[in-house]
Amino acid sequence: MSRGSPKKRVWPLSLAHGLNDGYGAFLSALMPLLIERLGISLTLAGLLTSVRSSIASFGQWPLGLAADRFGPRWLALLGPALTVTAMSLLGTVPHYVGVAALLVLAGLGTAMFHPAGASLVPEGGSRGLRMALFSAGGTLGVALGPLLVTQVVSRFGLSAVPFLLVPAALVLLVLGLTLPRGNPSPRAAFRFARHPQRGSVLRLWSMGMFRDVVGTSVSGFLAVVWTRRGASLTLAGLSLTLYALAGALGDLVGGRLSDRYGRREILAGALLLAIPALYLFLLTKGPLSLGFLALFGLASAASVPVSVVYGQELMPESRGLVSGLLLGLAWGVGSLLVTGVGALADRIGLEPALGFVGLALIPAAFLALSLPRR
Repeated sequence: MSRGSPKKRVWPLSLAHGLNDGYGAFLSALMPLLIERLGISLTLAGLLTSVRSSIASFGQWPLGLAADRFGPRWLALLGPALTVTAMSLLGTVPHYVGVAALLVLAGLGTAMFHPAGASLVPEGGSRGLRMALFSAGGTLGVALGPLLVTQVVSRFGLSAVPFLLVPAALVLLVLGLTLPRGNPSPRAAFRFARHPQRGSVLRLWSMGMFRDVVGTSVSGFLAVVWTRRGASLTLAGLSLTLYALAGALGDLVGGRLSDRYGRREILAGALLLAIPALYLFLLTKGPLSLGFLALFGLASAASVPVSVVYGQELMPESRGLVSGLLLGLAWGVGSLLVTGVGALADRIGLEPALGFVGLALIPAAFLALSLPRR
């Protein structure tokens, strides 16, 4: 493999994605401790998830535009630096408002990175697989982040979490030397409203919004589900790791199959598989429930890199803007509803509330089926 080959240039992007999303995943793992320490309800806990997720999501649209206009590399470096700093300090703040402020900064860092990183994924054949490798880096980070932080907290307490800044700084140094450069495209980003493919891109966005309200709700409350079933915090963290590892596998499977069988077909198939997997997870207990959780994580994640590649193929001149729309704005609108899921859970129970929100996967699958074949 040559030094400048596209496959080799994907690994720094995957590493950066893993760093950013791995530290961002600290919130879900620490949520049971934050609820106890701050003395908050599930509604306020859901609001914390919504704060970070909304900033991380809605910020991607304008920051994707900035990546197109000024070049994506500086955003791809600054974003993870901001995320890891804010999340490493999360356990040191004793007040709800302070925790929320740190989550705003972490969300902003994520909003910087995602559209910039996605727009740097090299073009060429098997681009679905390369985007899947980029996406899997983030998903693996989400898998390892909760495991890392729960082990640190279990052994040394919340006060030790800031020491995780040290390995993060070393990774950021490597990224500064290896991340690829992207070319700015100052004028192309403004053509969305007149683009002939905007209708298909908007359908992709709507599909992602329905999918992400379900995925964000499950991941945001997953540790709470297991602790309320009587599991330890360590087992709750392991469930998050399993969920994310299954998602990483789903990224790779979805991306590779979409190169071979088509974007639309894999999008629809993945979402249709996610529906029964979610309800079987909620209706079963023990190892069987973990198995269905893994299947749901695989199926729901399989559609993420496929939708981004599909959107970039529809509007290749505005890759940062399209990435911000499909990765960010869809996730953001879905994440806004997590507070409502928490409020519903306070009334009817957490697992019934997750079952109710899971119905959003049905219109997501129909929207995928409505997309044109490519």
